[in-house]
Amino acid sequence: MGLLDAVVGGSDAAAETEDRYAILLQAGPDDAPVANNGFNYALEFADAGYEVQVFLDGQATKWPSAFEENPDLPFSHDWERIEQRGLLAGACGYCANAFDVVDACERSGIDLLSDEAEHAPSVADLADDGYEMLPIG
Repeated sequence: MGLLDAVVGGSDAAAETEDRYAILLQAGPDDAPVANNGFNYALEFADAGYEVQVFLDGQATKWPSAFEENPDLPFSHDWERIEQRGLLAGACGYCANAFDVVDACERSGIDLLSDEAEHAPSVADLADDGYEMLPIG
């Protein structure tokens, strides 16, 4: 069941997906308002009792470095809530390497989901695990 089906009352054949969301955050510090939408979506899903995981992909792998350099950036409170609530699944290692932010991710305690040669997360695996994916960015 897709997100649209869930909103308009589609089939219950794959109802488990409506309870699991993967936020595929691709917006980085240069696109903070868009990224904050992703932060807010994750927190809203979690507050409503849904299972949600945030995955840092592409430019979004720069967030740990950005908050490390300037902890008072806009939306830092939402970032801290996401970290404290365990909603951050990890960061793409390929992208973190490409943007030279591996060390910042590791210092922030963010798991790298792959190495420099492979992209992550696997959207096929997420789909197989019943996640509805929401790309942001």
